[in-house]
Amino acid sequence: MSRGDPRYSFDLNPLVPDFILEHDAEGQYAGAVDAAVLHVSLPAVVELAEQMIARQAIDPDALRALFDPLFEAVHQSGGFVAAFSPGGGFTALFPDRAGRNVTRHARSAALAMRRNLLELAARRALGAGGAQMPFRIGLAWGSVHWTIVRIAQDRAYFLIYGPAVEACQATDRGVDDSELHLDRSFRERLPSARESVAELDEADLLTEPPSLTDSLPPTDADAEAFLPPGAGDLAPQGEIREVTTVSLSLDRVASPTELIQQLHEIAAMYGATFAGMKVTERGFGALFYFGVPVAHESDHDRALDFALELKSNGLGVPRLAVGITRARCLVGFFGAGGRREFACLGRAVHLAAQIARKGAPSSIWADERAFLAGEASHQWSTENIFRFDGFDLPILVYSLERRRIAVQEEFYDLGPIGRESELDRLTRALEPTFAGRSAGVVYILGEAGIGKSYLVHSYRHQRSQLMDMRPLLWIEARCDQTLKTPLYAFEFALKEYLGISSEIGQRAKQAGLDLALQLLLERLPEGWTEVRQGIDRSREALARLLRLRSEEPATPEAEAGRRDEALAALSALLVAESSLQPVVVHLDDAQWADPTSLEAVRAITAACRDLPLAVICSARPASEGGDVRIPLDAGIPSQVIGLAPLPQERLLALAEPFFGGPIPTMLESLLGQTAGGNPFFAQEILAYWLEDGRYGSTHEAARSSRFMPPRTVNSLLVARLDRLEPRTRQTVISAAVLGREFDTRVLARMIPDASALVDHLRFGEAQRIWSRMGEHRFEFCTVLLRDAAYGMQPKAAAERQHRLAAEAIEAVYGDDLEDQRAALDSHRKLAG
Repeated sequence: MSRGDPRYSFDLNPLVPDFILEHDAEGQYAGAVDAAVLHVSLPAVVELAEQMIARQAIDPDALRALFDPLFEAVHQSGGFVAAFSPGGGFTALFPDRAGRNVTRHARSAALAMRRNLLELAARRALGAGGAQMPFRIGLAWGSVHWTIVRIAQDRAYFLIYGPAVEACQATDRGVDDSELHLDRSFRERLPSARESVAELDEADLLTEPPSLTDSLPPTDADAEAFLPPGAGDLAPQGEIREVTTVSLSLDRVASPTELIQQLHEIAAMYGATFAGMKVTERGFGALFYFGVPVAHESDHDRALDFALELKSNGLGVPRLAVGITRARCLVGFFGAGGRREFACLGRAVHLAAQIARKGAPSSIWADERAFLAGEASHQWSTENIFRFDGFDLPILVYSLERRRIAVQEEFYDLGPIGRESELDRLTRALEPTFAGRSAGVVYILGEAGIGKSYLVHSYRHQRSQLMDMRPLLWIEARCDQTLKTPLYAFEFALKEYLGISSEIGQRAKQAGLDLALQLLLERLPEGWTEVRQGIDRSREALARLLRLRSEEPATPEAEAGRRDEALAALSALLVAESSLQPVVVHLDDAQWADPTSLEAVRAITAACRDLPLAVICSARPASEGGDVRIPLDAGIPSQVIGLAPLPQERLLALAEPFFGGPIPTMLESLLGQTAGGNPFFAQEILAYWLEDGRYGSTHEAARSSRFMPPRTVNSLLVARLDRLEPRTRQTVISAAVLGREFDTRVLARMIPDASALVDHLRFGEAQRIWSRMGEHRFEFCTVLLRDAAYGMQPKAAAERQHRLAAEAIEAVYGDDLEDQRAALDSHRKLAG
């Protein structure tokens, strides 16, 4: 592509120096020249950008007005703008030409810039109550190298570097004192040496400096290849975007070509915008943007993973440090008529570069916003407080350690290791439903954490992978430890079946029920008169089960009648559905089922004795209060699948994928002796180990005295929750007060800082503390975790939380409290 691409409102070639485009067109990809180098430090650029961001109003003319006279001075003196710097300012080159002393012309350009900037500063001071506009200009002479790296036909990078550029960067250290700073080589080449910089005055400013630029025809070189993908889609005046900036600081290398290729490949893997490499006073720097020009939902997590990849790779350099910031930035093509460059402008970009330069070797440091945005997905430590140029106050810096490992999620992804025989038994137990017969009741019994839910999950996952396309309706009927109102499990099941939640109003629930029953009737053949009549008779009872009817307290006889109607309605609904396809009802945590829910299982299996229906009851054994054997009608099949503790070798097989080699000896011992064959306990021990931050260490003898996890599942869960940041921990405890499921609108009214709730919810999801069920509803991933969180608070605090919960429920649901009546009564009772 040549000049005039319709996506750009300006000539493309000013985006890349003609010096580079000409060599690229000729196939010359590396070289060196002697040149004068000029670098301007101009913090006003960043300040202008920040003002535009604060006002949400972009004024590209303001930046052009600042750059235009400076670039004009460079071009009139025969130079060109080579690169921009993240802190504001730019670097210009004046290549040596035979018979011409270019240092004199570079000095003339510098003096013209200084005069212009001083005049601009004076105008700003008059108009802004004495506002300062500091700057600093450095000049150096020597060898300058250039390299062009062609990744592909449509992607290329260039870098201008070398001793003279580094020397110019060195003169730029220190305060912005609005003066010129010359290195020795530059001073020695001036026509008449000066004793001090102060002697470089207006007399040295050439009134009509001759142009040193040869008159060349426009090149047809492909300038677009040097621009980031998607840059042409940005608004011409620029945009304000949320950007995560990753700045890399590393030692100088002999040839940067291979380094640029490496950085491009790694950046492409993580969806980063690689803005190229720059020379810094310590060697090289590189900038990467996440969120611009192309944005992804997971940009910040990608940025953190990218930084970890850079650290792990090492790039073959002695020193590598990374700085990360997150903020709203001004994004687009900035500069003036003679030269523009794609850039993100703002203090955060400048800060990222400074953090990287200050960072220790192999460090990944970040500001607070980057830390907070990545707290849920990655492990951090507090580094220190530092001062940085351009920032009035010290800044707290955090150190990125590694990505958090969601052990629970990884365990699920491993498959049914150690439970293959039990999974086979469950598969055979449910197979009659696919032959049109009843499978009755299948009990899955085992202690807390032994893997009952995991076994059911594995069966459902296995079914979803089969290609026989046999339909299956799965209905979850969850029991609750605290809400033991009659038929609570099947109230939950009915909501699951209808796809409604407690957060919608009564009218919406009624509409959802009516629509579901109407669609079911449309699926039933006209000739199934008895089944269709059963659905019609069930309407009122199902509406009462969903608490859509306000009812006064009734006599015991009336209550018994309503119970019988509810059981008949549930039976009619499941008769209709199992007449159309196999149905599985999963009564989860059945040890907490209310007696009426257990009676419902008997009624449903009796009504569907000749239909493809199965009920899975997962429960704890009788020794843990889980004796839930249901007296079924004659002829209804039932069987028990008991889950025994896993042998040690099976637990170790679950842990091995988390390590690149053998499991540490101490962890192997803990899993074998402490976990007692309980996979949930084992995964929590493993999570505790991984979060400890020293796993894989060869210093196991030293570690053994430090790493002693609690000896019970509950105490281990409490210890893990206790590691959370205090505000996050309080949110988890408050959520536990609301139950296994909770409404975030209610939770927001119970915690001290509701504005932090979104971050806490995201953190909890990432850590598998809870998962999202709907727009406002979440549920704890395990009841054990919910119980552990609830038990962390003293009795008085728990009573206060229940009181807050009752008040919050009334405030959120207002006049639509019928569906919340059981929860509201429970909270009031527990509030004391």
